[in-house]
Amino acid sequence: MPDGPTDPGNGPADGPAERPPPSAVFPPWSKAFIRHASLWLIAAIVGGLFLSQLADSLAHRLAGIFQLIVVSLFLSFAIEPAVGWLARRGWRRGLATGLIFLCVAAVGAGLLALLIPAIVTGSRQLISSLPDLLNNLAKYGKPLGIRLDRASLEKQLTTYSDDLISAAQHVTGGILHIAATLAGALFQVSVVAFFTFYMVAQGPQLRRAVLSRFHPHHQRQILVVWEEAIRQTGGYFYSRLLIAVINGSLMFLVLWIRHVPFAAPLAVFEAMVATFIPAVGTYIGGAAPVAGALLVSPLDAIIALAWIIVYQQIENYLLAPRLTAKTMDVSAPIAFAAALIGGALGGFLFAFLALPVAGIIQSVIRNYGHRYDVIADPATGDEGGSRGERGAPDEPGERREPS
Repeated sequence: MPDGPTDPGNGPADGPAERPPPSAVFPPWSKAFIRHASLWLIAAIVGGLFLSQLADSLAHRLAGIFQLIVVSLFLSFAIEPAVGWLARRGWRRGLATGLIFLCVAAVGAGLLALLIPAIVTGSRQLISSLPDLLNNLAKYGKPLGIRLDRASLEKQLTTYSDDLISAAQHVTGGILHIAATLAGALFQVSVVAFFTFYMVAQGPQLRRAVLSRFHPHHQRQILVVWEEAIRQTGGYFYSRLLIAVINGSLMFLVLWIRHVPFAAPLAVFEAMVATFIPAVGTYIGGAAPVAGALLVSPLDAIIALAWIIVYQQIENYLLAPRLTAKTMDVSAPIAFAAALIGGALGGFLFAFLALPVAGIIQSVIRNYGHRYDVIADPATGDEGGSRGERGAPDEPGERREPS
């Protein structure tokens, strides 16, 4: 039978196969779906950008309030041990909190009552000793080519009299700015005091409200961390304040005996900076009294510097170990790193609070983290250790038999 063209209905036809129309590949609803999906994607991108800008704006606007709440939380941790001690002896928590607030206010008022007369006296002493101070400054500046004699000062005052008048006008405006700043600071202090009083007076209710949001299995862990935060923060503040009082009192005594002007403010500054700024606080705080004593005489500066060095050894080896033995023990590198991180996050205030936070984190890791025995090796400080001892890893190719 001769070959002929194959029937299209029974076999493949000659030539390339025909492609199906697009409508046969994509369902009819695909175009509408792609169009709606594109619109939804564009709307999601625009909405995401808008929400991110809104969140950023709210974060900037509310950052100050969040900082005040964080400060209030840590102050409540610091006050809680004293309020709890009174509450266990029959005091109502509200009255106990109010009493602690009154004690803190009385201590602050007493400190101001001591500082203000000392500042007035130091100002008079500074004015009376101003010629001697200028002579000393001229003596120190002469090798550097700086002239500070009386004739030079009068010439500078005559030359820059217009600038002095303009500076006086700026000072007048600056006084108003200072007044506004003080009003804002007073408002912030009031907000912190309100939050702190509520967090302490309503402490048990606040804990129950927080714990009620968690499973009972986790409530005990949260409560342990909460109590540890109170213990660490309270112990840190009380021990540091006591060390600051001792440091400032002794520093003031040294400066007062040497008749250094502004002895009280310099001593308070040195004590607070050296006590509450870890690692480098001693050097930063000690620079102020040494510089103030240097204006009087080099001998006074040497005496102040020698006392700072001697006191630092006394604090490191006698005072601090005894006062912080039952509170917190944070190594110097961790404390310094915590202060840097806190300062980067929230300035000086967060740097001040960074050390108790580091103590809390370290305590939580110590309580809930796993610790293992360290292998015996000279690299770990064990000079008697050697490879192959019990606890050391096996050598390559060596196999231990199961016990």
